Amino acid sequence: MAYAFVAFPRYVWLLFLIYLGLMMGLSAYSARGGGGAGVTRADIERARQLLREENALQLAMEDEELLALYSKQMKASMMSFAVLFLYIPLFYAVRYYYRSLVDLLKNLGAPSDTVAGFIIWLGLFEIMTIVSFIIQRRGGLGDKPIAPMVPKGFVVTDKGILLKGSLGRIIGFPLPEGTRVELNESKGYVEIVEPKGARIRLYTMKAKRLYEIIQRYGLRGEKSKKES
Repeated sequence: MAYAFVAFPRYVWLLFLIYLGLMMGLSAYSARGGGGAGVTRADIERARQLLREENALQLAMEDEELLALYSKQMKASMMSFAVLFLYIPLFYAVRYYYRSLVDLLKNLGAPSDTVAGFIIWLGLFEIMTIVSFIIQRRGGLGDKPIAPMVPKGFVVTDKGILLKGSLGRIIGFPLPEGTRVELNESKGYVEIVEPKGARIRLYTMKAKRLYEIIQRYGLRGEKSKKES
């Protein structure tokens, strides 16, 4: 990316916006996770229906622990926007003093404008990374979602789970290797923790039944955890 900024100086603002878009897109994609391989939405829809929950989100709103997690997630989102607004003045400052910085680096030994420009943009990206890291750590935030994804409803078949209100997402069976499934009967949910860290929490009045279904059709020697 630093080289692209040097090679196309007329389009640095466009490249900068593309860079920010890619970072946000990659973050969203990694958080989204994935379901079982080789299972399509059509496969799940055609399969035998085992359980349906239409009021998962309403049940979730009664869980004070979840609401606290959403509050922390909101804090993380606000801090992410704060980082974004810090990037813009940094970028503008480099653009404003670019020629002076190039001349300075050439005086210090940079062999050409291209090499000096590359060092400048690379340095900017490193500073942006460090600033983001410091803000996240000072806020007690990690690089993975704090709160689990909670669909407003879901349908479970023997081929997987259809999530409602989650961009049409599916969870195919069997679940990927390394997936954990946790049951909390007292709060009425089953949580699926994917290998990459994504968490999907399914609230239902039939939590134990849901847990048993996932154990039977979704797990193949993977870990599960049951809480009272």
